[in-house]
Amino acid sequence: MIGTFVAYKGSNMKVKCLPMGTIPYDNIDYAARMVEKLFEKNPALFLLPKLSEEDNVEKYTLKGFPCTKFKDGKYLIKTSTSASEGALEELDQDYNNLTLENMEKYSFETVFMKKYLAIIKKYKCPNATFNLLGPYTISQKLHNVNKGEEDLMLITEKLYKKLFVQAICMKALWFINEIKKACPTTKPIVVLEEPMLNKIGNMKRESEVFTEETLIGIYSKIVEKLKEAGAMVAVHSTEKSAWQVPIKAGVDIISFDAYNNPNNLCIIPEIVTDYLENGGKINWAIIPVISESAVKALSIDFLTTRLINTMQGLILAGVPEHLVYNHATVSTNGNTDKLPIIFSEKALMLSTQLAKKIPTVKN
Repeated sequence: MIGTFVAYKGSNMKVKCLPMGTIPYDNIDYAARMVEKLFEKNPALFLLPKLSEEDNVEKYTLKGFPCTKFKDGKYLIKTSTSASEGALEELDQDYNNLTLENMEKYSFETVFMKKYLAIIKKYKCPNATFNLLGPYTISQKLHNVNKGEEDLMLITEKLYKKLFVQAICMKALWFINEIKKACPTTKPIVVLEEPMLNKIGNMKRESEVFTEETLIGIYSKIVEKLKEAGAMVAVHSTEKSAWQVPIKAGVDIISFDAYNNPNNLCIIPEIVTDYLENGGKINWAIIPVISESAVKALSIDFLTTRLINTMQGLILAGVPEHLVYNHATVSTNGNTDKLPIIFSEKALMLSTQLAKKIPTVKN
């Protein structure tokens, strides 16, 4: 139901570290060894841009996106032709008639994918994480080229909203099925990356048509479909964002930059409390990876103190202590592919160590 938190009681996440992002390896086997060593229980589909420029969450999410093409450095969308109308109709039919053949049309590839699936199969991993670009950010990156509709806000139009929901779901459902083939008991975690989520406030001010309920409705449909397939859904953004939107849509995990924006959740303590009571989780992306010097200076003692102090801010805002601690995961606050491998590995290793430092508090 739009506007009401609908997450299942208990999210079935077995670990307290949420790995994701791009890493600096130029050797797949070395990357696989790192993942096996640090993230055996929850491997991530890490991206390796040093091996391929196409290894990019934006590119593989939007590749083959109906009615969309990449030209002159921009993603263009057009739905006013017979070909695009046919593509939308086919997408709708596939979405409502899920078969292996239909899902295969929305497949994608990444450099690390085969190794990732092999790790899941080998270790029977309880969880497995992969990322897709989220619907709001997609709507902001697509340039509408329909004649006479240049200023149309895609996310407010019924046709486009349906496109975003169905296309994202079909890509996610195809890969959820691949994970389940590798290990039927693995619980996939689909992370919707929303680097532009902070802009919804500007859109609300500029448009009488766009409301938070617009985006809540889109998220709700995606969450419902992917949960039916046996997955959990997270929304990740490192910017200050209106987190009540994905919370009200029923996502299992909200992931925010707790290092640079530590108080982002403190302004909505009642909403956060309800969210956690219903089984939701907060990923505290608190390990800074902006530079080599930043990572070099890190220690587990510093990060533990920083995490506890930041969590205490949310507790002081009114969220019960046991909910804050018992429903927490941690991660780096960004990609590490610009770092030397030694410092990327240090940041990732610290994330697994920090996860073990999260207190468990009795109610």
